[in-house]
Amino acid sequence: MLTGRSIRNAKRTATFCILFWTAVDCTTVLAQTKLTDYPLRALRLVNPYTPGGTTDLVARMVATRLSDAWGVQVIVDNRPGAGTNIGNEIVARAQPDGCTLLVNSASIATLTGFYSRLTYDPLTDLAAVVNIGAAPLVLAVNPSMEIRSVRDMIDYARAKSKLLTISSSGTGSSTHLAIELFNSMAKVDTTHVPYKGGGPAVIATASGEVNAIINSPAVVLPHVKTSRLRGLAVTSAERSEIAPGLPVIAEAGGLPGYEVQGWYGVFVPRGTPRRIIGAINAELDRYGHSAEGRARLLSIGLTTTGGSPEVFAEYFRLETERWVRVIRAAGIKGE
Repeated sequence: MLTGRSIRNAKRTATFCILFWTAVDCTTVLAQTKLTDYPLRALRLVNPYTPGGTTDLVARMVATRLSDAWGVQVIVDNRPGAGTNIGNEIVARAQPDGCTLLVNSASIATLTGFYSRLTYDPLTDLAAVVNIGAAPLVLAVNPSMEIRSVRDMIDYARAKSKLLTISSSGTGSSTHLAIELFNSMAKVDTTHVPYKGGGPAVIATASGEVNAIINSPAVVLPHVKTSRLRGLAVTSAERSEIAPGLPVIAEAGGLPGYEVQGWYGVFVPRGTPRRIIGAINAELDRYGHSAEGRARLLSIGLTTTGGSPEVFAEYFRLETERWVRVIRAAGIKGE
């Protein structure tokens, strides 16, 4: 028979258990279990762009791979807006438990140059996990334009100041910066038209809403192949296997030194345990270097990058410093 004291003890034990399991999160559990038990619940993968662009394609590839490898649901959460700052901040402020991840493009390295009052710091509030893949951007125009080369485009822009419109994936994106760098080096004045991702940007260009686009191969090349866009050049220093028929802007436009490389990486909140970062990196790096992974990346216009979290973190830092110098020298301000 239970006594009053034993009943009270049982109630206290039950209350403690309820409070404990209500409060527990992925980090708390991981601290008491082996890494093989990670992840214990669904993962949230934030994409700070609209569906349809290359970042979204990379995010869905990552989600599928982690879900298949670990047997958990990985939910892609599209949070576009504010030059990707909305999605980035969601992850920067999330619990550092490995259950909230971010996929972003090289655009993330431009943000501290564009915005003087960010409520988070991409370099200190996010931890780099793995560089998934990279590719040059592609310059293309609507076929209705009498522009058939980079040289033609420069001549047109010089003759008709501000009348040439060029779309990007958003203010502060790498595609925006590629436009501004082109304007600066070619000494032209075009009109930048930002959209909330590569998908809307390429649709606007193919429909004739804007004249030209600089964006990722996965976004631009399908429309080039169907003649809805006319491809002019790539932004890499040398010709790319992604678009072997296109020259480089530096050569075709007489702009030596012009180079912009697009890349796509995974980040987590700063403070995420190194063992979790290592687990995510190992899985995605292994997949990226597999025959299946390389083929999947090539299908969306990327070549495998991979490497350790430390290598990616250093590359991210150097890219940020580079673009901050370019942005400040050109006097470019965020909108």
